[in-house]
Amino acid sequence: MRIVDRLGVGVASELVNDQTLSAVLSAKIDWERKVRGNEWVRSDPSVNVVQALRYGQDRPYLRPLLGLARQPFYGADHRLITAPGYDAQTGIYGVFDKADYDLGEPTREKAERALAYLNWLIRDFPFASDSDRSAALAAMLTAAVRPSLSQAPAFSVSATRSGSGKSYLAKLIASIAGPDDPYNVSYPSKADEATKVVLAMLLEKPAVILFDDMQTDWKSFGALNKALTSATTTERLLGSSRTATARTNVLFLGTGNNIEPEQDMRRRVVSIRLTPQSATPSLTDFDGEGPVEHTRKRRAQVVSAALTIIGAFHAAGRPLADVPPIGTFEEWSVYCRQPLLWLGEPDPAQSLIQQVTDDSDQQALGELLDAWYLAFGARPMTVRKVVDKAELDSDLMDVLAELPVMDGRYINPNKLGWYLKKNRGRRAGGLRIEPGEITERKAWRVLAD
Repeated sequence: MRIVDRLGVGVASELVNDQTLSAVLSAKIDWERKVRGNEWVRSDPSVNVVQALRYGQDRPYLRPLLGLARQPFYGADHRLITAPGYDAQTGIYGVFDKADYDLGEPTREKAERALAYLNWLIRDFPFASDSDRSAALAAMLTAAVRPSLSQAPAFSVSATRSGSGKSYLAKLIASIAGPDDPYNVSYPSKADEATKVVLAMLLEKPAVILFDDMQTDWKSFGALNKALTSATTTERLLGSSRTATARTNVLFLGTGNNIEPEQDMRRRVVSIRLTPQSATPSLTDFDGEGPVEHTRKRRAQVVSAALTIIGAFHAAGRPLADVPPIGTFEEWSVYCRQPLLWLGEPDPAQSLIQQVTDDSDQQALGELLDAWYLAFGARPMTVRKVVDKAELDSDLMDVLAELPVMDGRYINPNKLGWYLKKNRGRRAGGLRIEPGEITERKAWRVLAD
């Protein structure tokens, strides 16, 4: 990997190939080779040298690049790193002007003023509740320190109608993460598309990946799941048999009307809901200078406010509030959730906890298992027999109609078989689905615990 300037609008990284490395070596070093008559002539770097640098195990002069930071960032020991350039301990390269960030000694008083400033920035957004406003504050803190965190949830900005300010709020959050524009892409529609899109973007180490104006819910794809709950992700490069590993310390944002996370994404996405009171929310003006314009002009000031809140919480000994823990995101909680609770804000992770607790998928499975057990008991049944029974049993058909197994008005046996396989062994209401032996074909049965 190497760092590149994207035409003066920010920095990114790119995967280095033989040709790129050869061009870089040619620009830095004068190379010569001996020809007939023992004469030395200018040349390109040797292929052997280029490949030895790329594939060799001993690389004392090629240091691992694990992330790009557009502002001061935290090391593993909770130490704020304010010097730009490469930090060997974290593998992060800082690209910022140290003089822009005059943080001083963090205190609770300073943190309270910084919190008031961030709340002032988002004062005109029509949040559905104080918890949604707190979730937006957590997104702002996450944007400020995302390169420092091995994992962090995504943030979904949802509104009841178009023109409610959801994309504008996402731009505000993204502008805190870095001065360059976010990678604005469509949410993938298939698993293989998600794999290609996510890996390609993560290799460039942007500050933000934004799924703006989503037309679907946050569907659960393996590549996105890993990007949100793993420090790295490894996938095969497009058009190649080789694989590449990318760090996932990038902020993921999404916007859309009435969108919500599905299945495994429920525990990976914090929802921020907007509910405008006006019939024409797109005609609402922000009071004075817009918050995005304000942040772009004074980005260092806004980032400093976020860092002050986090720094003051750590200086106070990190007093943890008694709230439900969030698996995988413990580090994020210490940096972006607990500091807000310490300052008296509502729990910014309330939506995530509620999404996990109120699991509609679990409820739908429970209703299926109840209807199945009522119809068949513990007897093994093939998918075809279940479909035939449902055509005569309105209660069973009503339950199946709420599951992703339908093609219009009819049950798709293949989809039903896939659904049963995916939920094998999963418990709901004291029942579970398990394979049932029938000699001629695959069967399933519901068992009581």
